Amino acid sequence: MKRIVLLSLAGLVCAGIGVAIVYGPRFVQLAEIGAGYVAKQTCSCIHVAGRDLAACRADLPDDMDRIEALELEDGRKGIRASVMGIQRLALHAPATGCALQP
Repeated sequence: MKRIVLLSLAGLVCAGIGVAIVYGPRFVQLAEIGAGYVAKQTCSCIHVAGRDLAACRADLPDDMDRIEALELEDGRKGIRASVMGIQRLALHAPATGCALQP
């Protein structure tokens, strides 16, 4: 009985690792896209349109609620957005507006 339970548990662990290997890179790509979208949109809304963070967050689609957008406070004008540790940064330049940083 213990052997069957251990084999079942080992099978579940292997299946979980397999799912992570197959879908992990796709999740990272989607997280980077989502964080970049929120950073760029929020940066433009705040620093180009002159609106506040709460109003800008209300303009974003509901499925972007998991992505946190934080305004930079170290003298640079920009927004850093993150989801589950994956971050993107959009900085504002007077001549060109907001742009995502590599």
